[in-house]
Amino acid sequence: MTETALVLAPLACAAVLLLSGVAKYADTDATRSAFVSMRVPRALSSPTVVRLLPTAEIALGVLLLVTWSWTLTVVAAAVTALFMAYWVLVLLVLRRGDEVDCGCFGAAGEDRVSWSTLARNTLLVGLAALAAALGAGGSGVIPALGDLGSADVAWLLMAVAVTATAVLVVGLRRPSGEQVADEDLLDYEREPIPFGLLRDREDVSVTLRQLASEKPQLLLLLSSTCGACHDVAAKVPDWIARLGPVEVQLLFTEPLDHLPSEVTPPGAKVWYDVEGGANFAFAAGRPSAVLLGADGLIAGGPVAGTAAITRFLDDIIAELAAAELDAEGQPTALAVPAAVEVDHGHDHGHDHGHDHPHATADHGA
Repeated sequence: MTETALVLAPLACAAVLLLSGVAKYADTDATRSAFVSMRVPRALSSPTVVRLLPTAEIALGVLLLVTWSWTLTVVAAAVTALFMAYWVLVLLVLRRGDEVDCGCFGAAGEDRVSWSTLARNTLLVGLAALAAALGAGGSGVIPALGDLGSADVAWLLMAVAVTATAVLVVGLRRPSGEQVADEDLLDYEREPIPFGLLRDREDVSVTLRQLASEKPQLLLLLSSTCGACHDVAAKVPDWIARLGPVEVQLLFTEPLDHLPSEVTPPGAKVWYDVEGGANFAFAAGRPSAVLLGADGLIAGGPVAGTAAITRFLDDIIAELAAAELDAEGQPTALAVPAAVEVDHGHDHGHDHGHDHPHATADHGA
């Protein structure tokens, strides 16, 4: 019975490694961004390591299934070391208070680092150790499955079915930005621009409302330690050239003097978010974006993540191109999809109003 239970350990670890490796192959940029965001040591974050990591995970996953005895012990020990490395990286991120996506499952979905991430990795370390124990006992997945009786097989199949059901249920609950009901688009209500104080490199301060008093403002909330933020910053010059009357502002919660050039592209104003007021109101992680209207109301967003921000900007640029221009060359109306409705009454500055993932809002510039 003990061997029957232990066989679940390498099966679970193999499933995680295979899913993670295949997903990383589908989105190598997410892995690279995650390495930067999580501050992986330079010696371990070279392009070669990033490129080979999915292969290594898939290879370890397969070996967990096909080896036994001392060979399985060696493989499981390597898996334990890998999971321990992930565990340490996650703990360091949590201790620094950074808001990053670990890229654990590549294109399979965003995985914001949280204490639940650490708990998951703790369980994986324990399961990998149990897989090593199975090998040390002279067994493995193939021998153990061959020795199972009909009752043991039934229990194993039920365990796999329950696990698969749980994964599917959790996966189906993930909000999708691509599937939005029409009624959700009509429910979005524009809200007043909240208070937030910004300060530039010349020590000039301005509130969010003052910033948007004459022209609509696109705020990009970034961090120098966020790999995805580097990707967003690289797109800023092109966005500036295409946004016309909409000005682009970059907001940080770290000292401006120490920002690398990779996150401060030319053409965009850089601001320090005093006491993190704007991030509290708008950032569901970084990078995030929000559009402020010149009428004192939020015109769109906020949205979080590179893909969501890119879609958000494409929508804004499309609306600008289609908008009718008044005599001064300014758009008379700007309807922008808001991918996350703002909830200023939330206890924390994240996960705003997920009831209506997309909406439209008219903006009078």
